Amino acid sequence: MSEEMPQTLEVPLASLAELAVECWRLERWAETTRDEASAARARHAARRLAKFLGERGVSFVDLTGRAYEPGLAVEVLDVIRDPGAAGDTIDETVSPVVLWRGSVISHGQVVIRKK
Repeated sequence: MSEEMPQTLEVPLASLAELAVECWRLERWAETTRDEASAARARHAARRLAKFLGERGVSFVDLTGRAYEPGLAVEVLDVIRDPGAAGDTIDETVSPVVLWRGSVISHGQVVIRKK
């Protein structure tokens, strides 16, 4: 006896958040790879994934280069001391902040540069 395939599936929001992080990582990889053909395929796949996530209200934010402020939805993984720094800035995003309809569903992970 064969079971009829469902037309829809319920997917936990946490799973969509994980997919968003991986989509972001794919975008980042495509930006840094030297193999243009691979980069083009990766950018295409990342755009399709981002569109899929966006249609479901999921987005992600890379905070690299922004001012660091206490209270941001991030976990600070490391602090780089730099006497020449203009202020506290996010030096690297290790994983992005993930949002669902504007609300945080997954905190980001960052490295900050501090005076």
